[in-house]
Amino acid sequence: MDFIKTSEAYGYETIADAEEKALAAKYEEGVGIGVEKGIGIGLERGRSEGIEIGDLNARKEMAKALKNNGASLDLIANVSGLSEKEIRNL
Repeated sequence: MDFIKTSEAYGYETIADAEEKALAAKYEEGVGIGVEKGIGIGLERGRSEGIEIGDLNARKEMAKALKNNGASLDLIANVSGLSEKEIRNL
């Protein structure tokens, strides 16, 4: 015959069991909050990086158009914020 805890045999929950369940629930809640915060941080970083990449691409396209229309490297660098080396490589 298997040993059965008194609480299981009579169908009631001990204080220790209740505390363990409460602790597990709080742990799960904390993990959920942490995951939500992590996702929010990741989305914000991704959004910021996307904006930076888009801005750089727009400046490169503008510089390329100016270069193709005969503008000087100095003018293109001043307008676009790109280095002369970056402009030469376009």
